[in-house]
Amino acid sequence: MTGPVLVCFDSGCPGGAGEAWRECADVLYGSRPYAAAEVPVVAGRLLRRYPGCALVALRVRGGGRVAVSRGGARHGRAGGGGVGGLLAFAVAAYGRLVQEGPGGAAGSVGGSWRMRRASRSVSGAPADV
Repeated sequence: MTGPVLVCFDSGCPGGAGEAWRECADVLYGSRPYAAAEVPVVAGRLLRRYPGCALVALRVRGGGRVAVSRGGARHGRAGGGGVGGLLAFAVAAYGRLVQEGPGGAAGSVGGSWRMRRASRSVSGAPADV
């Protein structure tokens, strides 16, 4: 698999991703909409708990999507839609983050900001954890 590893962090996701998947995620996302005031709290908690995660993507109650990066930068987009729209938004936000790097300079990708391959074990869990 190439590209970012996107993993749902909440119990509302079908299939229920396990802790091993959350620990290797590049992007964590939620299945339910959050109040605007909850976004920085939820994103901050997840980024502290999962140090390998570069970005948290959330749907905002009333419409809209927000991606919060480890550096605290927020990218938002108006519009409704479900989880599929959130995933497309999260992939685009992660792509911008990887291109700009943590300092914002184009091409300055390194450390936990790089794209990586993840492989699965027979059970479906990440094999490289």
